Amino acid sequence: MFLALATRLERLLVHASRLCAVLAASSLFMIVGIIVVSVVMRRVAGSPLYYTEELVGLLLSTSLFLALPMVTAQASHVRVTFLANFLPARGRTALALFAALVMLAFCGWFLVDAIPWLEFAFKRNIKSEAASLRLGPWMAVLPLSVALCALLVLVRAITGSDNNTPHDQARDAT
Repeated sequence: MFLALATRLERLLVHASRLCAVLAASSLFMIVGIIVVSVVMRRVAGSPLYYTEELVGLLLSTSLFLALPMVTAQASHVRVTFLANFLPARGRTALALFAALVMLAFCGWFLVDAIPWLEFAFKRNIKSEAASLRLGPWMAVLPLSVALCALLVLVRAITGSDNNTPHDQARDAT
């Protein structure tokens, strides 16, 4: 029963990571649109949009953090497999569990540091300089995406689901 619940939760988290990936792609699309409009405005009106750099920077960091859960869901993080290639299957499993613990520790540390900054931004109603955009919602993306990554890693460690990359699967088949 617990395993079935964890498997359902994993599916839900993967769907949430796909939604984040769509939002990340939308952010990148908006970056291109804003830059194109700014270039046209510079040529036609002699002045670009005054908030282009600021908004593009916010959208870029948003897209990077929104893409992170999908990378985690697909197990596509950069891996150093030198040691893992020499280990038997049981050793690779132990190493994968150790990697999951390291990832969970990092996510926990990140959340502990990020939450006070996020609370501060919302309490003080901090805004960007040029466009006066409230920074709280932009900052909220970071802990939300990292929390989603942590949940994915935790559920996969519990279920023992196979989230190897295609490279790992090809190596294991030989």
